[in-house]
Amino acid sequence: MGLFELSILVSTTVFSAIAGVVSFSKNPRTPMKISFSILTGLFSLGNLGVLLDSSFFQFQYLANPHTSPSFLVIFCFALLNFGLQFPTYFRNRPSLSLLVSFILGAGAMLLLVDWGLSNEMNPLASEIILNVFYPSFYTISFFAFASVISIKLQFSFPAISKFMHSAYGSVILSFLFSIYLFSNDDYIPNLNHYYLHFLVFCDLCFLLCFVFFLIHFSFTADYLTHPFSYLFEASKKIFEDYDDASLEGSRELKQNLWALYEKRNWKSIMDSFWFQILVDETLDNALEHGGKRGDDKITVHVFESARYIDVYVIDRGKGFNPRLVPNPLHTDRKMVSTGRGIHILKKLFIVRWNFLGNEICIRIDKSKSENWKSFH
Repeated sequence: MGLFELSILVSTTVFSAIAGVVSFSKNPRTPMKISFSILTGLFSLGNLGVLLDSSFFQFQYLANPHTSPSFLVIFCFALLNFGLQFPTYFRNRPSLSLLVSFILGAGAMLLLVDWGLSNEMNPLASEIILNVFYPSFYTISFFAFASVISIKLQFSFPAISKFMHSAYGSVILSFLFSIYLFSNDDYIPNLNHYYLHFLVFCDLCFLLCFVFFLIHFSFTADYLTHPFSYLFEASKKIFEDYDDASLEGSRELKQNLWALYEKRNWKSIMDSFWFQILVDETLDNALEHGGKRGDDKITVHVFESARYIDVYVIDRGKGFNPRLVPNPLHTDRKMVSTGRGIHILKKLFIVRWNFLGNEICIRIDKSKSENWKSFH
């Protein structure tokens, strides 16, 4: 195995494993996070399998020409499901679900036919499936994935518009670079023989998109980014609830959060005045921006560790760009009544949003409890 091939496989395995764990461990209820975690898990397993088989087993498993193609079909399933959920699920576009379902059904039939054939009994049929049907399915799946994403992004998602330009550029660069690599066996031997072109192409796309994602969303104080120390916080979920994005649903969630406040005896940490601001501002904003449709929901998760309390409030709106939140102290904003609550929260707590801007996290550092005690 070449050094370049090894570096791609190792780096993708590590990054995808970390990204999947961090994504799934917080609020796994979100469909996009579940599908992203599955996708990154398959990235890790696929690359790890290639590494182990090529390093320790002398291509014993990949020598079977049907191993890699079968895995890549399942990988396409995860890719399409992720595309259906990214950046959010569109219930008003059922045609997207029909398209993805059709391709999933075609892939399932392809696997069943391939697994039912015998190379010895049907050598010509097996060769046609391997050389024609599998590559055609990968190509159709990726174009379907790109089409689904493009159609959904015709709508305005303010916080990710610049990132998507970088993502499209990453796909083009990966495609051109892949053509160069595949045309020269000196760089990555064995790829042509083991049908791994598509996996390496997706590896390159994933790595480039992951780097651009970090640049756009991680190196800023406004976005929800967990340091590596977060992995060792032993944070435990203590509350999970969701309700309709309506006045009644919001009132029910507030009551349940107040019950949690009493049950966990957080009054010793934070006066009820500050907790009232935290609850009202987060849920009222979620109701205002994520309650445009009758079946919209508001979801609340609360995690607690020895030092921190993390309150997550998620709505189903299109989000916003947290970098553009105006400062209510500016002269031109002094007569505007909105936007002051979030400003107060940012002064007291660590406030972060997800990359869409439709999920807010309020982190309470319990070691600074003196900031939120009653001032009598």
